[in-house]
Amino acid sequence: MKKYRLMLVLVVFLAMVAVVEAGTTAVEPESTEPELVSPAVTESVAASFTVADSEAENDSDDGDGPGAVVIQKDRNLLDWTQNYIEATGMAVAPNGTKGAQATALARRGAIVDLQRNLLEFMAGVQIDARTTMDDFMASDRVRSEVNGIIKNIELLEGTWDGESYTITGRIRLPQIRVVVASNYKPAPVEKEEIPPAKRTGGKYTGLIIDVRHLPLTPSMTFNVFDEKGKAVYGMEFAEHQHYLQSGLCSYYHNINYARGEVFVATNPIVTKAVRLAGGNVDIVIASDAAAKVRGSSYDFRKECKVIIVSK
Repeated sequence: MKKYRLMLVLVVFLAMVAVVEAGTTAVEPESTEPELVSPAVTESVAASFTVADSEAENDSDDGDGPGAVVIQKDRNLLDWTQNYIEATGMAVAPNGTKGAQATALARRGAIVDLQRNLLEFMAGVQIDARTTMDDFMASDRVRSEVNGIIKNIELLEGTWDGESYTITGRIRLPQIRVVVASNYKPAPVEKEEIPPAKRTGGKYTGLIIDVRHLPLTPSMTFNVFDEKGKAVYGMEFAEHQHYLQSGLCSYYHNINYARGEVFVATNPIVTKAVRLAGGNVDIVIASDAAAKVRGSSYDFRKECKVIIVSK
């Protein structure tokens, strides 16, 4: 009887243990912790996003517009996209002056300072690979014409704080192009042209050159060469009136906007620059792209239908 009771107790104990274990397994909650990823996998995923982002950036919109190509120094800037040079001038009122007289005299001094700043800034603008505006103004005629432009500056915002007057002004690049076109003699270049009757390479409507990967220096004039050093585009290919209206090219920063730009539509040649030449002013493109330019049944170069996409 005693032995029987011990066996009964053992059976009951084992049954209780089984129930407890079963109950524990059944009610064990699912883990809410996030699944851990090994460092190697994490790095791989991060790298894939980095590459994708980088590739997207290469053709990013940078907004809806063309994206400005701007050269800035202190408070002065040259916007190659919007075609203007802008500067700021400042002056204080002479001692002993007050009220309207002080404001007027300070404003006059600020305009003189503005004109001086514009002239100094403009002196560094490239005319071509060999010449800056400062070199160009060594001619008395050019200097006189430039001074005439400076005197007729477009005045913008002016502010008086009670002690000094600050004013901003602009000159438009088309005004500078008039001076360049009437006084500039481009250096001779070697060309390789196809007679119009033999241009059977299709009808292209413009040229877009991507130089964002290179340190291009924008310039009033420049040359585009093929890989053999023969000229494809430049002042010698453009008609005078079209250069005055638009310059040799439009400078944009947004490659996607350039592709859809109306004045090079609907079938532009899009190419990436191979390298730069002539002090980073002239551009070298691949020979196959140069052949398309020369072989186009429509010579868009005469109308300066060229876009340079730069930083």
